[in-house]
Amino acid sequence: MKKTPFFSIIIATYNRAHTIRTPIDSILNQTFEDWELIIVDDGSTDDTKEIVLSYNDPRIRYVWQENQKESASRNHGMDLAQGEWICFQDSDDEYLPQHLEILYQGIHNNPDYKVIKSGMIISKNGEEIYRTGLKPASKYDSFPFECFHTTAFHKSVCRDIHFNEQIFLGEDFHFLLKVGQNYPFLNLPTHTGIHNYNPHSSNITGTNYASNLSNQKLGLDDILTWNTQYVLPYIKRKRCLNPILLLSGHIRNKPSQIPQAILQNIQTFLRFPGEYVRTWLTIVYVKIGEWTGFYQTPGRFLS
Repeated sequence: MKKTPFFSIIIATYNRAHTIRTPIDSILNQTFEDWELIIVDDGSTDDTKEIVLSYNDPRIRYVWQENQKESASRNHGMDLAQGEWICFQDSDDEYLPQHLEILYQGIHNNPDYKVIKSGMIISKNGEEIYRTGLKPASKYDSFPFECFHTTAFHKSVCRDIHFNEQIFLGEDFHFLLKVGQNYPFLNLPTHTGIHNYNPHSSNITGTNYASNLSNQKLGLDDILTWNTQYVLPYIKRKRCLNPILLLSGHIRNKPSQIPQAILQNIQTFLRFPGEYVRTWLTIVYVKIGEWTGFYQTPGRFLS
Protein backbone atom coordinates (compact mmCIF):
# COMPACT_ATOMS: atom_id res chain seq x y z
CA MET A 1 0.00 0.00 0.00
CA LYS A 2 1.29 3.44 -0.93
CA LYS A 3 2.24 5.55 2.08
CA THR A 4 0.20 8.74 2.60
CA PRO A 5 2.46 11.82 2.49
CA PHE A 6 2.50 14.17 5.45
CA PHE A 7 2.32 17.32 3.29
CA SER A 8 0.52 17.92 0.01
CA ILE A 9 1.85 21.03 -1.72
CA ILE A 10 -0.35 22.56 -4.43
CA ILE A 11 0.89 24.87 -7.18
CA ALA A 12 -1.72 26.37 -9.48
CA THR A 13 0.00 27.70 -12.58
CA TYR A 14 -0.76 29.28 -15.93
CA ASN A 15 1.89 30.03 -18.58
CA ARG A 16 4.74 30.19 -16.06
CA ALA A 17 7.25 28.01 -17.87
CA HIS A 18 9.84 30.73 -17.27
CA THR A 19 9.44 30.60 -13.46
CA ILE A 20 8.02 27.19 -12.54
CA ARG A 21 11.45 25.68 -11.82
CA THR A 22 11.92 28.10 -8.90
CA PRO A 23 9.25 26.62 -6.59
CA ILE A 24 9.83 23.03 -7.76
CA ASP A 25 13.57 23.22 -7.05
CA SER A 26 12.95 24.76 -3.63
CA ILE A 27 10.57 21.91 -2.74
CA LEU A 28 13.04 19.28 -3.93
CA ASN A 29 15.66 20.92 -1.70
CA GLN A 30 13.56 20.55 1.47
CA THR A 31 15.23 18.85 4.44
CA PHE A 32 11.85 17.26 5.23
CA GLU A 33 11.10 14.82 2.42
CA ASP A 34 7.66 13.35 3.21
CA TRP A 35 5.60 15.35 0.72
CA GLU A 36 3.78 15.23 -2.57
CA LEU A 37 3.67 18.12 -5.05
CA ILE A 38 0.53 18.59 -7.12
CA ILE A 39 0.95 21.01 -10.01
CA VAL A 40 -2.39 22.04 -11.51
CA ASP A 41 -1.80 23.52 -14.95
CA ASP A 42 -4.73 25.84 -15.66
CA GLY A 43 -4.65 25.50 -19.45
CA SER A 44 -1.13 26.74 -20.17
CA THR A 45 -0.13 27.21 -23.80
CA ASP A 46 3.62 27.48 -23.16
CA ASP A 47 6.17 24.79 -22.17
CA THR A 48 4.96 24.38 -18.58
CA LYS A 49 4.02 20.71 -19.06
CA GLU A 50 7.35 19.77 -20.64
CA ILE A 51 9.31 21.44 -17.86
CA VAL A 52 7.32 19.80 -15.06
CA LEU A 53 7.51 16.36 -16.66
CA SER A 54 11.29 16.71 -17.01
CA TYR A 55 11.54 16.18 -13.23
CA ASN A 56 11.99 12.49 -12.54
CA ASP A 57 10.50 12.33 -9.04
CA PRO A 58 7.45 10.19 -8.20
CA ARG A 59 6.34 12.72 -5.58
CA ILE A 60 5.55 15.28 -8.32
CA ARG A 61 2.12 15.00 -9.97
CA TYR A 62 1.15 17.05 -13.03
CA VAL A 63 -2.53 17.74 -13.76
CA TRP A 64 -3.87 19.75 -16.71
CA GLN A 65 -7.29 21.40 -16.83
CA GLU A 66 -9.15 23.87 -19.03
CA ASN A 67 -8.52 27.46 -17.94
CA GLN A 68 -10.71 28.20 -14.94
CA LYS A 69 -8.55 30.65 -12.93
CA GLU A 70 -6.70 30.28 -9.62
CA SER A 71 -9.52 29.40 -7.24
CA ALA A 72 -10.78 26.49 -9.33
CA SER A 73 -7.20 25.25 -9.82
CA ARG A 74 -6.50 25.25 -6.09
CA ASN A 75 -9.80 23.54 -5.34
CA HIS A 76 -8.88 20.87 -7.90
CA GLY A 77 -5.54 20.40 -6.17
CA MET A 78 -7.19 20.11 -2.75
CA ASP A 79 -9.56 17.45 -4.09
CA LEU A 80 -6.57 15.42 -5.29
CA ALA A 81 -4.41 15.93 -2.19
CA GLN A 82 -3.57 12.82 -0.16
CA GLY A 83 -1.51 14.46 2.58
CA GLU A 84 -2.48 15.06 6.20
CA TRP A 85 -1.58 18.74 5.81
CA ILE A 86 -2.01 20.94 2.76
CA CYS A 87 0.24 23.81 1.65
CA PHE A 88 0.09 26.16 -1.33
CA GLN A 89 2.85 27.74 -3.36
CA ASP A 90 2.92 30.17 -6.28
CA SER A 91 4.64 29.35 -9.53
CA ASP A 92 7.34 31.99 -9.04
CA ASP A 93 8.00 31.89 -5.27
CA GLU A 94 10.10 29.54 -3.15
CA TYR A 95 10.57 27.86 0.20
CA LEU A 96 13.74 28.03 2.23
CA PRO A 97 15.24 24.54 2.75
CA GLN A 98 13.89 23.99 6.28
CA HIS A 99 10.39 25.31 5.60
CA LEU A 100 8.55 21.98 5.77
CA GLU A 101 10.67 20.71 8.64
CA ILE A 102 9.87 23.80 10.71
CA LEU A 103 6.16 23.44 9.94
CA TYR A 104 6.32 19.75 10.84
CA GLN A 105 7.91 20.47 14.21
CA GLY A 106 5.34 23.19 14.86
CA ILE A 107 2.52 20.78 14.06
CA HIS A 108 4.04 18.02 16.22
CA ASN A 109 4.51 20.37 19.18
CA ASN A 110 1.08 22.02 18.92
CA PRO A 111 -1.46 19.27 18.19
CA ASP A 112 -4.48 21.47 19.02
CA TYR A 113 -3.93 23.75 16.01
CA LYS A 114 -5.17 23.01 12.52
CA VAL A 115 -3.63 26.06 10.83
CA ILE A 116 0.06 26.87 11.30
CA LYS A 117 2.11 29.56 9.58
CA SER A 118 5.58 30.99 9.49
CA GLY A 119 6.75 34.36 8.18
CA MET A 120 7.67 35.32 4.64
CA ILE A 121 10.54 37.30 3.17
CA ILE A 122 9.65 39.69 0.34
CA SER A 123 12.39 39.85 -2.27
CA LYS A 124 12.78 42.13 -5.28
CA ASN A 125 15.46 41.32 -7.87
CA GLY A 126 17.11 38.99 -5.34
CA GLU A 127 17.28 41.61 -2.59
CA GLU A 128 15.22 41.45 0.58
CA ILE A 129 12.94 44.48 0.94
CA TYR A 130 10.50 43.42 3.64
CA ARG A 131 9.65 40.74 6.21
CA THR A 132 6.15 39.94 7.31
CA GLY A 133 5.37 40.48 10.98
CA LEU A 134 5.03 37.58 13.36
CA LYS A 135 3.74 39.09 16.61
CA PRO A 136 0.57 37.18 17.59
CA ALA A 137 -0.89 40.31 19.23
CA SER A 138 -0.62 42.29 16.00
CA LYS A 139 -3.83 43.81 14.69
CA TYR A 140 -3.51 41.94 11.41
CA ASP A 141 -1.33 38.89 12.07
CA SER A 142 -4.01 36.58 13.44
CA PHE A 143 -5.26 36.66 9.84
CA PRO A 144 -1.94 36.37 7.95
CA PHE A 145 -2.55 38.59 4.95
CA GLU A 146 0.92 38.17 3.50
CA CYS A 147 1.77 34.60 4.55
CA PHE A 148 -0.58 32.42 2.52
CA HIS A 149 2.28 30.48 0.94
CA THR A 150 3.95 29.75 4.28
CA THR A 151 0.76 28.46 5.91
CA ALA A 152 -0.17 24.79 6.38
CA PHE A 153 -3.79 23.68 6.72
CA HIS A 154 -4.93 20.37 8.17
CA LYS A 155 -6.84 18.39 5.55
CA SER A 156 -10.05 18.74 7.60
CA VAL A 157 -9.87 22.53 7.16
CA CYS A 158 -9.69 22.15 3.38
CA ARG A 159 -12.63 19.77 3.41
CA ASP A 160 -14.61 22.36 5.35
CA ILE A 161 -13.60 25.46 3.36
CA HIS A 162 -12.81 25.81 -0.35
CA PHE A 163 -11.85 28.77 -2.50
CA ASN A 164 -14.69 30.87 -3.87
CA GLU A 165 -14.42 30.15 -7.60
CA GLN A 166 -16.05 33.47 -8.53
CA ILE A 167 -13.00 35.25 -7.11
CA PHE A 168 -9.67 35.09 -8.95
CA LEU A 169 -7.93 38.23 -7.63
CA GLY A 170 -7.24 38.16 -3.91
CA GLU A 171 -8.66 34.64 -3.68
CA ASP A 172 -5.94 33.62 -1.20
CA PHE A 173 -6.76 36.65 0.98
CA HIS A 174 -10.46 35.78 0.87
CA PHE A 175 -9.73 32.11 1.70
CA LEU A 176 -7.48 32.98 4.65
CA LEU A 177 -10.05 35.29 6.18
CA LYS A 178 -12.76 32.66 5.80
CA VAL A 179 -10.50 30.10 7.48
CA GLY A 180 -9.65 32.64 10.18
CA GLN A 181 -13.33 33.03 11.01
CA ASN A 182 -13.40 29.38 12.06
CA TYR A 183 -9.90 28.32 13.10
CA PRO A 184 -7.14 29.91 15.23
CA PHE A 185 -3.74 30.40 13.58
CA LEU A 186 -0.47 29.43 15.23
CA ASN A 187 2.39 31.82 14.32
CA LEU A 188 5.85 30.23 14.22
CA PRO A 189 8.56 32.83 15.00
CA THR A 190 10.69 32.38 11.90
CA HIS A 191 10.67 33.22 8.19
CA THR A 192 10.72 30.20 5.89
CA GLY A 193 9.50 31.38 2.49
CA ILE A 194 10.41 33.93 -0.17
CA HIS A 195 7.92 35.90 -2.25
CA ASN A 196 9.62 37.20 -5.40
CA TYR A 197 7.92 40.55 -5.83
CA ASN A 198 7.51 41.80 -9.39
CA PRO A 199 5.50 45.05 -9.68
CA HIS A 200 5.29 44.67 -13.46
CA SER A 201 3.23 41.48 -13.12
CA SER A 202 0.59 43.08 -10.93
CA ASN A 203 -2.97 42.12 -11.87
CA ILE A 204 -4.25 45.53 -10.80
CA THR A 205 -1.94 47.56 -13.02
CA GLY A 206 -1.76 45.38 -16.15
CA THR A 207 -3.82 45.46 -19.32
CA ASN A 208 -6.75 43.68 -17.66
CA TYR A 209 -6.80 46.07 -14.73
CA ALA A 210 -10.50 46.96 -15.06
CA SER A 211 -11.87 43.40 -14.96
CA ASN A 212 -9.33 42.41 -12.31
CA LEU A 213 -10.23 45.35 -10.06
CA SER A 214 -13.89 44.53 -10.55
CA ASN A 215 -13.21 40.99 -9.37
CA GLN A 216 -11.20 42.25 -6.39
CA LYS A 217 -14.11 44.51 -5.49
CA LEU A 218 -16.44 41.50 -5.61
CA GLY A 219 -14.26 39.64 -3.15
CA LEU A 220 -13.83 42.56 -0.76
CA ASP A 221 -17.54 43.33 -0.72
CA ASP A 222 -18.24 39.69 0.04
CA ILE A 223 -15.79 39.78 2.96
CA LEU A 224 -17.52 42.85 4.34
CA THR A 225 -20.76 40.85 4.66
CA TRP A 226 -19.30 38.33 7.11
CA ASN A 227 -15.95 39.57 8.40
CA THR A 228 -15.49 40.38 12.07
CA GLN A 229 -14.70 43.86 13.35
CA TYR A 230 -11.16 42.73 14.14
CA VAL A 231 -9.82 43.17 10.60
CA LEU A 232 -12.33 45.59 9.10
CA PRO A 233 -9.90 48.58 8.96
CA TYR A 234 -7.53 46.62 6.70
CA ILE A 235 -10.33 45.45 4.41
CA LYS A 236 -11.86 48.92 4.21
CA ARG A 237 -8.48 50.35 3.21
CA LYS A 238 -8.17 47.84 0.36
CA ARG A 239 -11.77 48.55 -0.64
CA CYS A 240 -11.10 52.30 -0.78
CA LEU A 241 -7.94 51.82 -2.81
CA ASN A 242 -9.81 49.75 -5.42
CA PRO A 243 -11.77 52.60 -7.14
CA ILE A 244 -8.76 54.91 -6.86
CA LEU A 245 -6.66 52.43 -8.84
CA LEU A 246 -9.51 52.04 -11.32
CA LEU A 247 -9.64 55.81 -11.85
CA SER A 248 -5.86 55.91 -12.30
CA GLY A 249 -6.04 53.13 -14.89
CA HIS A 250 -8.80 54.84 -16.83
CA ILE A 251 -6.92 58.15 -16.85
CA ARG A 252 -4.01 56.38 -18.54
CA ASN A 253 -5.89 53.97 -20.78
CA LYS A 254 -9.65 54.62 -21.08
CA PRO A 255 -10.55 58.31 -20.71
CA SER A 256 -14.15 57.61 -21.75
CA GLN A 257 -14.59 55.54 -18.59
CA ILE A 258 -13.37 58.27 -16.22
CA PRO A 259 -16.89 59.52 -15.27
CA GLN A 260 -17.92 56.01 -14.24
CA ALA A 261 -14.78 55.67 -12.11
CA ILE A 262 -15.41 59.05 -10.50
CA LEU A 263 -18.91 57.89 -9.59
CA GLN A 264 -17.47 54.74 -7.98
CA ASN A 265 -15.06 56.87 -5.98
CA ILE A 266 -17.90 59.10 -4.76
CA GLN A 267 -19.92 56.03 -3.75
CA THR A 268 -16.94 54.61 -1.89
CA PHE A 269 -16.33 57.90 -0.09
CA LEU A 270 -19.96 58.02 1.05
CA ARG A 271 -19.67 54.44 2.29
CA PHE A 272 -16.29 54.74 4.05
CA PRO A 273 -15.56 58.48 4.37
CA GLY A 274 -12.81 58.26 6.99
CA GLU A 275 -10.92 55.37 5.41
CA TYR A 276 -11.26 56.88 1.92
CA VAL A 277 -9.74 60.20 2.99
CA ARG A 278 -6.92 58.43 4.85
CA THR A 279 -6.18 56.32 1.78
CA TRP A 280 -5.87 59.43 -0.42
CA LEU A 281 -3.66 61.17 2.15
CA THR A 282 -1.39 58.12 2.25
CA ILE A 283 -1.10 58.09 -1.54
CA VAL A 284 -0.26 61.80 -1.63
CA TYR A 285 2.31 61.38 1.15
CA VAL A 286 4.00 58.47 -0.65
CA LYS A 287 4.00 60.21 -4.03
CA ILE A 288 5.45 63.45 -2.67
CA GLY A 289 8.24 61.46 -1.04
CA GLU A 290 9.02 59.62 -4.25
CA TRP A 291 8.77 62.66 -6.52
CA THR A 292 11.11 64.64 -4.30
CA GLY A 293 13.49 61.72 -3.89
CA PHE A 294 13.24 62.09 -0.11
CA TYR A 295 12.46 58.39 0.29
CA GLN A 296 11.43 55.35 -1.72
CA THR A 297 8.76 52.83 -0.75
CA PRO A 298 9.33 49.73 -2.97
CA GLY A 299 6.91 47.57 -0.99
CA ARG A 300 3.98 49.96 -0.79
CA PHE A 301 1.72 47.86 -3.04
CA LEU A 302 2.39 44.59 -1.23
CA SER A 303 -0.52 44.80 1.19
